[in-house]
Amino acid sequence: MIELSTPTAFNFEQILRFLSRNEKECLHTIKNKEIFKVISFEYSLILFSISYDSHLQISIHSENQDQKIIEIVKNYVSDWFDLKANLHLFYETAQNDKVLALLCQKFYGLRMIGMPDLFESLVWSIIGQQINLNFAYSLKEKLVQNFGQKHFNNNEAFYALPTPERLASLNLEDFQHLQFSKSKAQYILNVSREFAEGNLSQETLKKLTFEEVKEKLVKIKGVGNWTANYSMMKSLKNYDAFPVEDVGLHNAVKTQYGLIAKPTISELNQMSEKWKGWRGYATFYLWHSLLG
Repeated sequence: MIELSTPTAFNFEQILRFLSRNEKECLHTIKNKEIFKVISFEYSLILFSISYDSHLQISIHSENQDQKIIEIVKNYVSDWFDLKANLHLFYETAQNDKVLALLCQKFYGLRMIGMPDLFESLVWSIIGQQINLNFAYSLKEKLVQNFGQKHFNNNEAFYALPTPERLASLNLEDFQHLQFSKSKAQYILNVSREFAEGNLSQETLKKLTFEEVKEKLVKIKGVGNWTANYSMMKSLKNYDAFPVEDVGLHNAVKTQYGLIAKPTISELNQMSEKWKGWRGYATFYLWHSLLG
């Protein structure tokens, strides 16, 4: 058992709540408050699980449990649950907005559940473009189960996202029976090929400025402002990335602020001035409010 310390502001129950939001989720499994996850490392798969009892407790269920694997898993979990973020700075900023301040009080300790793999967040956000969330989960499930990597433990299958190389080797016809539109399939192929050919990498983007990252991402056909901001926020820890076009954000703002109609893009941009520096976190808390 590996123990991982958590910051003072940390709420595992809210993390579980967020990760349980759709029964079609296929890249992690939750059993009795224990989260099971598979990640890929050097052409092998690592299955681990996470539980909580004053510390995060991590168990590795794969054969290889050497120190290098342990560090990889610990770093992944730290990134996934955003353990290094100074939430108190976000909470100070939230005091500028009474509604957001109340959400911070309600969900105190909730950390942004990220996607440590930039490729995953880009693929997921492309899948989710202009469709409802439940259908997006259904498409992801089909993509992962048809082309993803599979790890068996006690006769149970756990899945990892298809690699960029695997998806880049496909063509549009391979997506037809999975209910992907031609444009959505093409956009996934575009991103996959950028990664597979080495034109895009998470390591390179981490060295660039906010604007440079966005400029590089939106040059890829199929990656617009919403997709770029979503991925910057979830994978690159750009806490001010703001997917202002997000329908879920519009619905949450309408409900939480008691508006008659959904806010316009202009109104949201103006409203978000109060959240400056933490607009991504504000978005995440507003999304979380949709769970009730």
